Amino acid sequence: MIVSCPACATRFSLDAALLGDSGRNVRCAKCAHKWKQLPPKLENPDGTPADLAAAADEVPAQEPAPEAAPEPAAPPAEPTIDIPAAPPRPRSPQRPTGPITVPPKLRPMMPKRRFTVRPSYLLIAGMVLGLAAAFLFRAEISRAVPALDMVYSLMGISTSSPAEDLETANLVFNRRNEDGKSVYSVQADVFNKSEFPVALPDLAVIALDADRKRLEPAHVFSLEQETIEPGETITFRTFMDTLPKGTKTLRIEFRVE
Repeated sequence: MIVSCPACATRFSLDAALLGDSGRNVRCAKCAHKWKQLPPKLENPDGTPADLAAAADEVPAQEPAPEAAPEPAAPPAEPTIDIPAAPPRPRSPQRPTGPITVPPKLRPMMPKRRFTVRPSYLLIAGMVLGLAAAFLFRAEISRAVPALDMVYSLMGISTSSPAEDLETANLVFNRRNEDGKSVYSVQADVFNKSEFPVALPDLAVIALDADRKRLEPAHVFSLEQETIEPGETITFRTFMDTLPKGTKTLRIEFRVE
């Protein structure tokens, strides 16, 4: 039920069940005024207390008045009910009075394309990995397959060096006369100390003077055998008609371009 403070006219919402049958004392939460609030059944439509004596039956005049009964003890004071103030009603939002700006129409977002693995992608990736492995391991490949070393050499990326895998030993130098001319013979061994077959490069006989300085020209020759297997030793012999002036000793070198 809605009650109104007689002092400040503040309206409150109050549960009628808290008033009981005869009403209770209430206190305004705004001005602290106290008054006796009756339940709705004891109030007139305008909120004033109902006249209980008018509603009762009239007592006949000839009936003797009943003896006055002793006044009962005053009932204990009823507790005062504090009525909280009603929360303010929310105001409806005011509509803007200025011009309304319409935002531009946005294009719908395109769905993201899903990446799918195609066979062409796998083929390209395999080719790239194969070329990278052929470049990084070109030394091992050229040693395992000597024929591929020529391919690497034509591409300018060969890294195999026969001088690192081969060595010479047992050099023997002889001079003899044939038909009244001096002929010089050089004999030596070539050994493959690596674990791979190696393509035999050209060899050169280098003449050195007393100070072990190189003399020109050098005698360059090739062996009949093209490849030497791991751990294999090849003995060769070559002949020269002349030697550079001042030659004191000889040396065998590999011609690696």
